[in-house]
Amino acid sequence: MARFRSLLLALDLESESRALIDRVLFMYPDEIEHLHVVHVVKQGLYETEGNADSPDADRQRLLDHARLQLRELMWRHGLAVSAERIHLLQGEPAFEIKRLAAELDAELVIVGSHCKPSDWLQVPGPTTNCVIQGISTDVMAVKI
Repeated sequence: MARFRSLLLALDLESESRALIDRVLFMYPDEIEHLHVVHVVKQGLYETEGNADSPDADRQRLLDHARLQLRELMWRHGLAVSAERIHLLQGEPAFEIKRLAAELDAELVIVGSHCKPSDWLQVPGPTTNCVIQGISTDVMAVKI
């Protein structure tokens, strides 16, 4: 019996994303069919000065590359999610994650939290902290 109707997993495509995927597969193996995956390309990364190509071509190349990385990461770690449940967005990551969570009516948002080894307080990273603030759904922050 499914515990959640809709889960949202936010991935940043860093090497530590494996730990986040493993945690989801371990904790929610019966809910993968209800899982949405999002990656947000930060706004402004595709804008470069003096580039011969148009900004739209740069943006499209960046999005296509991120899409390939995301699919390869999920495939490599055994996370089978249908294409309509994979969301590739651009903008400010925390804002886009919260907006998509509200749009999907997600019951749980799962994010990775990058903690510095020297940080004895182990506070969440800035994106995770911004996702937690002001969201109307539950958030699971996984230390990666």
